[in-house]
Amino acid sequence: MSARPDTVRASAVHDRYVDIDAAWLDFGPDDPLEADRWVNDCMACGKAPTLAFVDLRWQVRCECGQCGTPGQLAAIAAVNWNKSPLSLHPAYDTLPFFGLQGLSIPRAREKLIGVREYLEEQKRRCERRLRAREPFGHRYFQRIRAYLAWAIYAQGLLRETEHAILASAQADVTGRC
Repeated sequence: MSARPDTVRASAVHDRYVDIDAAWLDFGPDDPLEADRWVNDCMACGKAPTLAFVDLRWQVRCECGQCGTPGQLAAIAAVNWNKSPLSLHPAYDTLPFFGLQGLSIPRAREKLIGVREYLEEQKRRCERRLRAREPFGHRYFQRIRAYLAWAIYAQGLLRETEHAILASAQADVTGRC
């Protein structure tokens, strides 16, 4: 029994403290594992594709023939589809997670960076416990992985918005010349 506390203490040394506003840890009431709710429409045909378990992995497929990259988790497959050029991309502040509604681009970026750092650290801790064969919540680990994928996707949508604004500003400047 005495070896266990030493193991816990030694592994805690590798944990990294992530300074994050406690209010940012409320990712909203929606479950990131209910991925079929969050799949974007198809860019090619405009229809809603389906998320299904295919060949031991989850994958988004549209009836027009477009297919997303498979994932071990349904949420990962949904995010893979949503990030791809095959899907219609919504505005960053319409995502159901992380409370981005009404945030400016700089504020949303700051929040997503903090949230992503926190989720990456939580994922590392879960992976370490998994390798050490210590008990931990498997569903918790799945949710962390899903939230991390959604945070990375949100950062991509934010970058798209920034690029669109910059392109519009550049077009305005060149149009005046």
